[in-house]
Amino acid sequence: LDKTKIDYAVYFESNDIFVIDRLNRCHAFSTSPASERLDRCIFYLDEIHTRGTDFKFPNGFRAAVTLGNSLTKDRLVQACMRMRKLGKCHWLSFWSSNEVHHQIKMLKRNPLSTDEKVTLVDILRWVYDNSQQATWDGLHHWATQSLSFQRKVTNFQNIYRNTDQQTYTNKMMEQLAKDCLENEILDLKSMYGQSKTWQTILEIYSARYKYFQIYSSTEIHKAVIKRLKDYGGSKKLLSQLLDEEQQRELEQEQEMEEERQQKRPPVVQPYEPVLHNEIKSLCDMQDPTVKLYNLPSVFRPLKNAFLSTTFHEHSQFHCWQANLWISTEFQRVIQTHGESLDPFLRPPRWVLIYRNQHVIFVSAFEANWLLGQLQHLHRNQKFVQPPTTTLRLLLPRLQRDRSIFIDISRLTIPSTVSCSIPVEWLAQLFIFNGTLYFNTIEEQTAYCQCLGLCPKPRTKLEDDAYDNSWIALDGYVEQPEYRKQLQLHHCCFSSNPLVFVRKLLENRNSSHAPLTSHVGSIIFNAVKLPIL
Repeated sequence: LDKTKIDYAVYFESNDIFVIDRLNRCHAFSTSPASERLDRCIFYLDEIHTRGTDFKFPNGFRAAVTLGNSLTKDRLVQACMRMRKLGKCHWLSFWSSNEVHHQIKMLKRNPLSTDEKVTLVDILRWVYDNSQQATWDGLHHWATQSLSFQRKVTNFQNIYRNTDQQTYTNKMMEQLAKDCLENEILDLKSMYGQSKTWQTILEIYSARYKYFQIYSSTEIHKAVIKRLKDYGGSKKLLSQLLDEEQQRELEQEQEMEEERQQKRPPVVQPYEPVLHNEIKSLCDMQDPTVKLYNLPSVFRPLKNAFLSTTFHEHSQFHCWQANLWISTEFQRVIQTHGESLDPFLRPPRWVLIYRNQHVIFVSAFEANWLLGQLQHLHRNQKFVQPPTTTLRLLLPRLQRDRSIFIDISRLTIPSTVSCSIPVEWLAQLFIFNGTLYFNTIEEQTAYCQCLGLCPKPRTKLEDDAYDNSWIALDGYVEQPEYRKQLQLHHCCFSSNPLVFVRKLLENRNSSHAPLTSHVGSIIFNAVKLPIL
């Protein structure tokens, strides 16, 4: 097994399929790129989940089947048949503990042979022996259940026989319930106080049939006797245990129990929001334009949104447009004590377009005040000229044809303004908010240009550039002179940003970008999908 060709491990957690990657990040299998890259995965299926599971493993897959104690034929076949092309394009190998290996060797036709090799025939002989034992164990359990059923039938028939007028009193029904009640626990005296005697299943069944005085269900009794004679054999067990099968299952359940300790994140204190006067001044159209770079305590460049996160190292903070800003309230979510802020990266939803020149991401607390103030000024006609400062809602496009709201005039505050956002600005906003789909070819082109990507399908010039190694396998064009010849005039990043974009998308959407999405296809497969 070449470990360099494995990127994911697939496993089950509470009947849901999950994936863990090499960075120890867990995701749902259905939304992970692993669902479309089975050749890059290893799979772990426990005994329970070999039923009802059907992965379409690629050709050449190999499986390691672990042989546990008391493995039966049905369970072995169920596990092995997950490999649908077994014998043609799929292969198996068997692994066992030293205890199971010793059991298999003891069943060899010539156990005294010096040949240590265990063949497939030896394994199947051991499985067959386990299946016989499981059938015999189940026979005792089946006989015990039959006794319980016959006892209930007898109690019901006694009521019918003793009641001529078909009337039933409360006392009779209480007695019926008491007679049919199964013992939930066994006291120590009944389990260990009697002498230990070994008897066959038929002998134990017959003795208890007489003890319970069951005489009304002779047909069932005869059928059970015949089955026990045919399959019970001469093997014996301790007669004082009421149900050895239930005792064995309880012991197995206790062995399977495990103590799970989940490390939870430490308790943090939320940051108390503050409404700065500088934020309020943005609504005043009569004053000169506020110089945002002179107010670092309130306004910061967009690159500062990634401070104290794992994204900061790869964000290339000098490559973001100079007119993209965040408020300090947007950045502050919790009172930090040096911990990573990855889980507390605020989703960018509210955008203030200031004087049609600057894009400022604000917190919901600030947006609530700005919304009311801008609406108040608009209703009272305080704008001498059409306002150039507007509050807008920005949503990531996570599905095809979903609106991102930022360019819908009726949702703009004030609603009379219909100034659209340049597509070059939108490209960086799409990266920042985790958008997965594009609405137009222009949006897709601007996104690729911003990242410095030249994905497929390519023109003749671009194919020649790829053959000359101007374009990397992931579509990234690194050299400035190559970008100029390929007309990538709006590239913002000086080095490959795909690692950063993938991590940011995962944080924003709590899952990997699906390969069927426009962005997922570009950043994982270097392919532009058609805009439908």
